Amino acid sequence: MIVSSNKPSLLQITKSRTISIALTPFHALGNKLVWSKVKQGFGGRVKTIISGGSALSGSLESFYEDCGIPISVGYGLTECSPLVAHRRIDSNLIVAGCVGQPTFDTELRVVDPSLSPLKNRPSLPNGETGLVLARGPQVMKGYYKNSKATAEAIDFDNWFNTGDLGKINPITNDLILTGREKDTIVLSNGENIEPLSIEDSILSQTQSIDQIILTGQDQKFLTAIVVLNPSDLDKEGFLDKTQSNEILNLQQVMQDPNCSNIEETCSKLKQYTRILQANQQLLAFLQKHVTKATTNFRTWEQVKNIIITLEPFAMANGLLTQSYKVKRNSVMEYYNQY
Repeated sequence: MIVSSNKPSLLQITKSRTISIALTPFHALGNKLVWSKVKQGFGGRVKTIISGGSALSGSLESFYEDCGIPISVGYGLTECSPLVAHRRIDSNLIVAGCVGQPTFDTELRVVDPSLSPLKNRPSLPNGETGLVLARGPQVMKGYYKNSKATAEAIDFDNWFNTGDLGKINPITNDLILTGREKDTIVLSNGENIEPLSIEDSILSQTQSIDQIILTGQDQKFLTAIVVLNPSDLDKEGFLDKTQSNEILNLQQVMQDPNCSNIEETCSKLKQYTRILQANQQLLAFLQKHVTKATTNFRTWEQVKNIIITLEPFAMANGLLTQSYKVKRNSVMEYYNQY
């Protein structure tokens, strides 16, 4: 269905206010001990944060909400000049993937991604996940001197293929992004899995994991490639302070896109990684958190195998784009040896 505006009901507003009042003492304590320091880190006078590009992960949504910092989310692409939807700071739906409602004079639809763009594709019912299409005055006419790419991106009725997967919330009509079409994992049993929400749930569950990529194309089950946080491993007793500090320094060196000693740095991190990979208690610890994080997902969305590493997904090793997006295919190829 095409997204349209929808105001929260009186029941929703009343319930939200009741919960807010009940949690007031806890928010006050948290603000005094932690959140006030976070706000000070932003300069002390921050009133609103604007996130642009795509949706925020659930862990970030929760963090800023706990901080008491309102967030306005904008969603769009370069081809859409660049905004097609936004979530106001007074939105009644603040969850992972929520990008709000379309901008002025803009339409959004969710369709079955398996249908050909050469045919009239009907909108999926609200709540069902599919391919997000956009149409409006800000959407490009086509790619410069590339009619083939234009035909693949824009259908006969001027609907632009965003390449994103999402669904429309049946109650609020907000658009919720669930992943990228090209990131879909198809298991050997034919089940399609969108990894983004699962990865986000795992990251929200434990601080021991800094980065994660799910893989499992044509396999029987999902495997998680996880980059571990040395500081948290120290806290949990899997590393000592000296080891943790050295690993952390090596990881920070790799964050420099122009890292001159990348081979030496990676070699040292791999040495530490091999030690941790042999630690069965650590593997059991991580599996426990991963299992808990995916409890509410479908059976085939459960992660059955974990590959651990201390080498971060970074530009220096070619696993991160210049816009800080993880290159999924590159990560999978890089860790194919495991």
